[in-house]
Amino acid sequence: MIWNRKNPYLAEISECKLLSGLKSKREIRHYEIALGNSKIIYEPGDSLGIIPQNNDELVNYVISRLGVTPSTMPVGYTNSLFELLTNNFEILMPTNRLIYFFNENISHKKLNDIVSSLDKEALADFKYGKDILDFMNLDKDFKIDLDIFLTLLKPLQHRAYSISSSNLIYPNQIHLTVSTERWENNFRNYGGVCSTFLSDMCSKGSKLQIFLIPNKLFKLPKNQKKPIIMIGPGTGVAPFISFLQERQAMKSTGKNWLFFGAQTKNYDFLYKDQIVQLQKDDVLQKLNLSFSRDQKEKIYVQDKMYEARSDFFEWIENGAYLYVCGDAYKMAKDVDAMLHKIIKLQLDCSNEESLEYVKNLKKEKRYLLDVY
Repeated sequence: MIWNRKNPYLAEISECKLLSGLKSKREIRHYEIALGNSKIIYEPGDSLGIIPQNNDELVNYVISRLGVTPSTMPVGYTNSLFELLTNNFEILMPTNRLIYFFNENISHKKLNDIVSSLDKEALADFKYGKDILDFMNLDKDFKIDLDIFLTLLKPLQHRAYSISSSNLIYPNQIHLTVSTERWENNFRNYGGVCSTFLSDMCSKGSKLQIFLIPNKLFKLPKNQKKPIIMIGPGTGVAPFISFLQERQAMKSTGKNWLFFGAQTKNYDFLYKDQIVQLQKDDVLQKLNLSFSRDQKEKIYVQDKMYEARSDFFEWIENGAYLYVCGDAYKMAKDVDAMLHKIIKLQLDCSNEESLEYVKNLKKEKRYLLDVY
């Protein structure tokens, strides 16, 4: 049986626990998902697709704003509006179609000015942190036609999470490391669609619709003797737990170096016990930690790269594969800038030469990113 987005496997959560400490500013959870008779075989670097449901409270607020009942059956559909908004449509992130529709049909000076200015950055700032209900409430007197409203939405999408286990060690399970996204805005509470679905609506024994998402571009080197450097702050450490478990199971002789960063050592050191044990077992030869809030001056993974720049460059020169996982918007850019800086310093070369060096690393598939 081939499991995919249109034909997901119904799996059971066999374990879920809070990874971050109670005083952490993040809510990061570890999930273990039983694969049952699915025959799913995964590799380090792969992701798991999860089909979520929208938050019931938000669904009911949207239905109330539309002025209809949850049991309303929209024209052309065979399910109730409640079922459609729960399982079929995205109602957290407003589409551009929806934004432009409200811009054209209501009088809202700020939105009207931003849209007419064609300033994409200003529009992105305006919609940041807002959901569809916020746009519906820009003019609470505006009556929204249900049939038109549904055309302004996009289908509910699956969410993908890096797998944090090795199939060799856990052949009947997939482990995930998920940061539950929550925020406040305009006196309302918001949450990420899938992360809050998992944390608030699921528990041990709950069933999930899942499917495997292979990632052929983020793989361990085939040569087990090759060293690897892994840079994964926060939940970016997830695939590297998988990498280390795999190399342990394979008895790989290649050395492993992990850079991990978070806010505090006491409350945000994810998989601390497992990582310490991997060190004791000599699976993890080098570990550099950065906890940005544990001292007055913030320290990040790229700062630890610079501190270890001589060894870091020596590993690269000796054929190490460099992996980066996590935030694409800031962390990955900062790590990339530091990589260029280290190469420039160690080779005493120009910007152009360091650019060429990194270009060759990518060409050799030795500089690999899984960023989001």
